[in-house]
Amino acid sequence: MTEGGDWDKLGRAAIWRDEVPNCIHQNHVFRLRFEQSAILPEWVVLFVNSPLGREYFSRAAKQTTNLASINMTQLRSCPIPIPTYAEQRCIVAKVDALMALCDALKARLADAAQTECLLADAITERAAA
Repeated sequence: MTEGGDWDKLGRAAIWRDEVPNCIHQNHVFRLRFEQSAILPEWVVLFVNSPLGREYFSRAAKQTTNLASINMTQLRSCPIPIPTYAEQRCIVAKVDALMALCDALKARLADAAQTECLLADAITERAAA
């Protein structure tokens, strides 16, 4: 989770799965660990990146020269709701499915926009001929 920087980066979270061997994180990134039998990391990421989580970090942050930052005390004070483990899994799965649907729709829109451009070019070319 980011300690700060620009307001849009304050408190953003992601899951690190050792994608790069022997990698260390910089000092402006918090490393969070939870009891994984009770809290899914994906649930925490969903919450802290949600409008509610973002609002908490915006209120808790200190600002200097247009940069915002949070400290470990503020991070530990974040009120993360913790539904049952089964509910967390269900919510995470549903959000993942909806995000996959959004990605598919974005791809279809991009394809449609490209087709529209090709058709417009063809019509213009034919009209000019």
